[in-house]
Amino acid sequence: MPKRLSDVLGVSRAALEGEGAFDGFVDIDAPFHVDPHLLRNVRTPELKPSHNRLKDYFTRIIKLLEVSQTTEDRFFREVIRRMRFREIKYLRLGYSLSGATGRGIGKGLAVAIAYTAKELVNAGIKEPEIFELVGLLEEGVGADRISDMTICIILPDLLAFTQRVGRNLKVETRPVKYEEEEYSLPVIPEDNGFLILVPREILRHLPIAFDWSDIDIVCFYNEALRAKVNALIGKTWREARLKHTKHEIRSVVFQHPRLMRELIEIYTAKKGKHYDFDRDPDGLVSWSDIAANYAKQFPLSFAVTRPKTDQDLVACVKTICDQFSTLVENNGLNQLFYDKAKLKHERFAQLLFYGIADAYCAANDLDLSREPNAGRGPVDFKISKGYHGKVTVEVKYSSNPAVVRGFTDQLPEYNRAEKSIQSIYLILQTTKRTTSIESVLAASALGKRQGKRVPEVIVVDARPKVSASRKKTKQPQTVRNRKGN
Repeated sequence: MPKRLSDVLGVSRAALEGEGAFDGFVDIDAPFHVDPHLLRNVRTPELKPSHNRLKDYFTRIIKLLEVSQTTEDRFFREVIRRMRFREIKYLRLGYSLSGATGRGIGKGLAVAIAYTAKELVNAGIKEPEIFELVGLLEEGVGADRISDMTICIILPDLLAFTQRVGRNLKVETRPVKYEEEEYSLPVIPEDNGFLILVPREILRHLPIAFDWSDIDIVCFYNEALRAKVNALIGKTWREARLKHTKHEIRSVVFQHPRLMRELIEIYTAKKGKHYDFDRDPDGLVSWSDIAANYAKQFPLSFAVTRPKTDQDLVACVKTICDQFSTLVENNGLNQLFYDKAKLKHERFAQLLFYGIADAYCAANDLDLSREPNAGRGPVDFKISKGYHGKVTVEVKYSSNPAVVRGFTDQLPEYNRAEKSIQSIYLILQTTKRTTSIESVLAASALGKRQGKRVPEVIVVDARPKVSASRKKTKQPQTVRNRKGN
C-alpha cells in the first residue's frame, strides 16, 4: 500500500499530525494546494510573518509596474524575473519522492501574468491581492501554480516550521542552506534527500482560491449596468468560471475595472477555510485505509500471479475490475462515495480504485507495477519484469460532464498508441439518468464497427442503495454492460 510521510520518517501519523503537519502520501498525487488566502489567520508560529511576506513581495512588483513605461524597460523585465517561480523539489504535498512537486511558473507564463498585472495597474487596480486572483483571468494559471508561487515566497517560514517539527519528533535531520540561513530538515532514508513539511491549516483541495458560489458579480452597481454585466458573464463568479473562458472574463473585467475591485474587497473580507482533515468529507486521506480494509475483508485470488503474456496481463486487471465492481454493488463500497448524501469528488473513487488494486496486487505478490498517477488520470498496470505490456484503467463518474468527451477524445490517442495493449473505461453510475453512459456505449459500438481499437467499457452501479423498507415498486434504471457490447 502507498506510504505516507509519517512512514518515511518512522513516526506515527498521530505524532506528525499532532505537530500540525500534513501527512501526505508518497508517490500518489493528491489534490491539495497551499491557499494564500489562508495565510491571513494562521496559528502556526513560523507562518505568522507569511501573509505580510507575500503582500510585501507583490507590493514591490506593483511599484515596479507603476514606474514602468514600456514592456521593454528594465522595470518590466524585473517584474518578469520576479514572477518566475521554480518547483520546490522536496516539498511533499502527495507527489512522488523522485519527481517534481508542482508545475512552477516559467518565463512564458511570467510574461503573460506581468502583462495582465500591468493592465490592471494602469486601470487603477493596485492591490497586491490581484496576484492571488490572477488565475481567474490568466490561461494556464490554476490552483497548483498559485500554490507553487506562494510556497516559493514563504519558503523560509516553511523551512523553519519543518525544522521545529523534525526536532520535536526527534527524527534524523541534515543541514540545508537557503538564502544564507541554515536549517536542519528531516532526511529521506531512501535517497538521503530531505523533506519540507506543510501545515495542514494552509491547505485546500478545491482548484480555486475560495468558494465563488455565493459571490455575486457587481453587487454595488446600478441595475442597468448590473443587467449588462450579468448578461455578458453571469450573475456569480462561479457561473462566470463555468460558462466562459478566462479570455472572455478578462475582456469584461477590463471594460469594467470595478468588477475586480469588488472581487478584491470581497476576497479580502471573506474568511478562508482549510480542508477538514479530521472529518475528511471528500475521502482524500481516508481512501487508503478504506482500500486496505476492504481488500483484507474481501480477499481476492488470481489464476496467474506471474503474467507473461498480453492475455495474462489483461486477465489480471479485469479480475481486479470485476472485484471492484462487486465491492461497489454488493458489499457496501458504494455508500462510501457519499458524505451526508453528497457525492464525493471523483478523485476519491479514482484513489480508492488505485488503493484496492494495489492492495490486491501486494497480497498476491502479483508481479505488476502500478504507475503513481492515481487521482490525476488513469491507473496504468505494467508487468514489472521481463515484459513491456501495459493495461490502463480510467475511472469516471457518470455525472462527470466530461465523461463522454473523455472517452471519445481518448479513442484517437488509443488507436495511435501501441504501448497499451488494453484500455478499460470504468464508469461509476452515480445518477438516475443514463444518457451519458448510453452515449459512451454508442461511441464504443461505432468504433468497433469501424474496425478501431476501442477501450472496454465497464459500468458499475455506484448509487446509494435504497433500504428494503423504503423501496418503491419502480426502481431507477441501471445500465448493465460489463463487456462494452
